Amino acid sequence: MVLSIETSRALRSPDQVLSLVQAVYHAASEDESRSIEWKSGYADLTSTEASFAIARAILGLANRPAAVAAAAFEGVGYVLVGVEPSALNGQRVPDSAELLNAIHRYTGHGWPHWDPRTITFHGKTVLVVTVEPPRAGDRIAMLQKSFQGAKGGMIPEGTIFVRRSGATERASRLELDMLQDRLLSGSEAEGAAARESQRRSELRGIIGDLVQAGKRWAETMEILVMSSSGNEWKSRDWVEWVDTDSGRDMTQNARILDRNIRTLRLHTDEELLIQPALEVQRRIQGGKAFSAVSSTGDVGRDARIAAYRELNMINRNLTELESAAIELLAGSQK
Repeated sequence: MVLSIETSRALRSPDQVLSLVQAVYHAASEDESRSIEWKSGYADLTSTEASFAIARAILGLANRPAAVAAAAFEGVGYVLVGVEPSALNGQRVPDSAELLNAIHRYTGHGWPHWDPRTITFHGKTVLVVTVEPPRAGDRIAMLQKSFQGAKGGMIPEGTIFVRRSGATERASRLELDMLQDRLLSGSEAEGAAARESQRRSELRGIIGDLVQAGKRWAETMEILVMSSSGNEWKSRDWVEWVDTDSGRDMTQNARILDRNIRTLRLHTDEELLIQPALEVQRRIQGGKAFSAVSSTGDVGRDARIAAYRELNMINRNLTELESAAIELLAGSQK
């Protein structure tokens, strides 16, 4: 039995992706191909087991021969989680930032290019990850972080997976030769253009994660300032709050922001990108916004006003960074 869906074009729109989910549900188990991989679902998508499994599938699809990939869906590959032939388990999907951070541990940023979305089918949520087509001159997609499963040996960083018909496996020697040929198949000019495109793509990913983490931090801080009006927080209040979901999220977003700022500085010396990022970091580490939570009366009111101004400046710096990234990194611009 062949998967009952038109394969001459990429499936991009919500209706087209829904048709793919329907086709997988009505497929036979042997219909899993070099373009499509499905998984029944996971208790927690951000767990190491789940995020590694999805990343492995993404890496395998990215490492297909360009000509073989182009034979279906214009080279696009798909990973579906929560549906398989004759089974619709559905999948609980976390916040997009959590999902991206979990999978990026293993795929890295930039190449390969992939995008997750959710589709509702028969009242169940299905995660569909779209993996962009491999091209001549693409570098080899490698595992970016070692993985140790509950069973079996450790899979080391740098492992190369390939998508075969119905399975994603470690690359053989012949498949490694193919991937090297693919890498070298572009001309020198195409290679330079591909590297520049890769650099821009990596920077966009870094800045996108940075801006998102910064805005989430500022949103939480604003709620904290508002809710603390008239209530001076003591040391014990801080200890209790840090252990809440909001406290943990805020701490995590601050860490993501710091990590991506360090990575950004390693990838570029462009002041229009570096300067607003460092300004955000300076303002958050300066702690002016926190002072509003630890004071009451007139002092507390003045501190809250200062905190709101500081948060507005943080958001303004993040918007400035985002705008500069759009201008400098869009399209074929340098």
